[in-house]
Amino acid sequence: MKRNQLAAGSLAVLLFSSGAAVGALGHRYYSEAVVSAKNSDDFRHRYVSEMQSTLQLTPAQIGQLETILDETKAKYKAVRDSYRPEMASIKAEQIERVKSILTPQQVPAYERLVAEREKRSRAQEEHDHQEEKRRDQERKAKAGS
Repeated sequence: MKRNQLAAGSLAVLLFSSGAAVGALGHRYYSEAVVSAKNSDDFRHRYVSEMQSTLQLTPAQIGQLETILDETKAKYKAVRDSYRPEMASIKAEQIERVKSILTPQQVPAYERLVAEREKRSRAQEEHDHQEEKRRDQERKAKAGS
C-alpha cells in the first residue's frame, strides 16, 4: 500500500511539473509573438533604438536616419493618397452592386448601414490625422530641445 501511495505522489508531482513547464513555454512563446508597438511612434522609436544599439550609430547618423524615416513616411502617404480615388470608385461600385440584389424595402436600411460605416470611418481618419499631427509636433519639439 505504501508503494502505491509513493507512486501516486510521484505521478502527481510529475504531472504538476509537466504542466508548469508547458505553461511557462507557452507564456514565453505568446509574449514573444505579441507586437508591443502600440502606434507608429512606438515602432519608430524601437526601430531607431535597435539600429542605434546594433550598429552603434553616431548622433549624426541617427539624425540622418530620422530624416530618411520622415521622407519615407511622406512617400507612403503620397502613394496612399494617390490610390484613394480609385479605391472610392471600387467601393461605390460595390455599394451599387449590393443594392441591385436587395429588395426595395431593404435598400433604405442598407443605405443607413453604409452611412453609419462611412461616418465611423471618417471619424477614425480624423482621429488618426489629429494623433499624427500631435506626435509630429512632439517629435519636432523633442528634436528642437
